[in-house]
Amino acid sequence: MKNWPGLFIKYPLFFVSPDIKRGLGLEDLLPDFHLICSYYDSLIPVLRRNKVKILCLQESADKPENIINNSGSLLSKSPVLNYIRSNSGKIPAVAFFKPSLKIDFLLKKYKFIKVGNNYEQNEKFENKIKFLQIFSKLIPDYLTPFTIEKLHDLEFSCLAAKFKLPFVIQFGHGWAGKTTFFISGESSFNKLKNTFPQTTVKVSRYINGFTVLNNCCLYKDKVLVSPPALQINGFSKLSSRQYVTCGRQWPLIPFEKSTVSDIFKLSQKIGRIMNKSGFKGYFGLDFLIEGNSGRLYVSEINGRLTAASAFYAKLERGKDLIPLLAYHYASFLGIDLPVEEISPLISGSQVIIRNLQTDKKINLNLNGVYQISGKKIEYQFDDYRPQDLKENQFIYHQEKIIKTDSEISRIESLRQALSSPFKLSPWLVTLLA
Repeated sequence: MKNWPGLFIKYPLFFVSPDIKRGLGLEDLLPDFHLICSYYDSLIPVLRRNKVKILCLQESADKPENIINNSGSLLSKSPVLNYIRSNSGKIPAVAFFKPSLKIDFLLKKYKFIKVGNNYEQNEKFENKIKFLQIFSKLIPDYLTPFTIEKLHDLEFSCLAAKFKLPFVIQFGHGWAGKTTFFISGESSFNKLKNTFPQTTVKVSRYINGFTVLNNCCLYKDKVLVSPPALQINGFSKLSSRQYVTCGRQWPLIPFEKSTVSDIFKLSQKIGRIMNKSGFKGYFGLDFLIEGNSGRLYVSEINGRLTAASAFYAKLERGKDLIPLLAYHYASFLGIDLPVEEISPLISGSQVIIRNLQTDKKINLNLNGVYQISGKKIEYQFDDYRPQDLKENQFIYHQEKIIKTDSEISRIESLRQALSSPFKLSPWLVTLLA
């Protein structure tokens, strides 16, 4: 069905996020779609050339250092409300990346259509502690043994005896692995315990393996599931922190049909459980695959749009598929879309560079599309359309504002970034050298 974007014509849709990249995917495809962001990004003029409608607060801010870093606060600002109201003759629909109580309050107050779950639904599944409390009896064979306690009630000797060293401590909330701690000795445990004594944590056995993820969407009575992707982490060239997420790659390698089948079945089962609670739309799952045994564990649920949802939508569009992101919007707007039952064959990589020294070595002066042939790299043009990339091309994008441990630049390609879970592909090694 080629004309499905026209079904959204009735709804002026505004995606509100400090970072404009969170709202990408369908920005140039839906008929009345608007991006509202805080920070200026060099993608903005590129997107505007492609007729994308954008409000960026930093473009008119007197004091850039006061730019908002929170979607709820962004939504409350008068320039944002004025823009939404002046660009919607009908009741506007507002989409967002991560739910919050403030977003719930404001959308109810302004009587805007909410395109996303409320905070309570998100917290029920995304909080790692609450996730275990719900699913420990439903999928026990796919969860690592764990303990849940406040840190001040835990003793290192007991945990070391139960889980062996190293063991893993996780907070209920975190982003890109930044609140996951690998404890190999008593000093690191005591430092964490003394810093966060009242924090309730999950403690579990360390799994020597790699992380796999997927994107899913609850649309009406169906659980739509993407093929699994390999999470990129553990490379010092990308980040000084070993376990911080630095991207993802489709397809999954190594490719075991039984593992892919188990991931699909688990995703369906978890999705049905979430659906019964009233959750709908986008969510993502993280899995651990143990290196020696190949055993599969469910790690966590991201009960919202994921870090991969925008890029994955571009890859889907490159295959002429209706993206999961479209089903997410449609599930909250009551739009009927045809459901394609064939599992798509998706290939592409998104690499996040968080190591400043590596980014300096790349020595690419311009954002945009490059062509790589062996060790020869040539700039092509400034555009952002991952769905139209050729096999020997990639997009390089450097952030304008850089924060500690955050994204410095990214590389997007239809090529595989990894030749194995622990080895970068030769073309990427050449680029990062």
